[in-house]
Amino acid sequence: MLLCAAGACLSHIWKNGPLTLDIAGIALLVPVSSALLFVCISLGVPDLYAVNSLRFPLNLTLPAIYVASLMLTMTLISRVGLSITRIPDKLAAINVWASGWLLGSTFVAGVVCLSILGILEHDRKREEGEDRGLRVED
Repeated sequence: MLLCAAGACLSHIWKNGPLTLDIAGIALLVPVSSALLFVCISLGVPDLYAVNSLRFPLNLTLPAIYVASLMLTMTLISRVGLSITRIPDKLAAINVWASGWLLGSTFVAGVVCLSILGILEHDRKREEGEDRGLRVED
């Protein structure tokens, strides 16, 4: 999901303005921090990840949790100091994550990626089952 968020972020920045290494690095601070937060949450709640299989509700709930952690991380990073102070100009690129379009596209990309992974996993398990069946008959 980090790759989905990074791709959506970089394409959004590229479409709306100059894409420099500094802006990209600061904007990608949010999804990387969210991925770390997501890993910490999954360590606290190990049943969050599909250990044996990636089934239907997980391909919706995992991107939803990740997008919520993106919003939380963006809010926490942008609210440094007093609540009436402005974000430092150096960190202004993280405001890209306040865009509903970007969060929505990250969610959709995460759902699509996890659905494709779930289908591939299902096909792999089916092929392994067929292979075991052939070995037993031989």
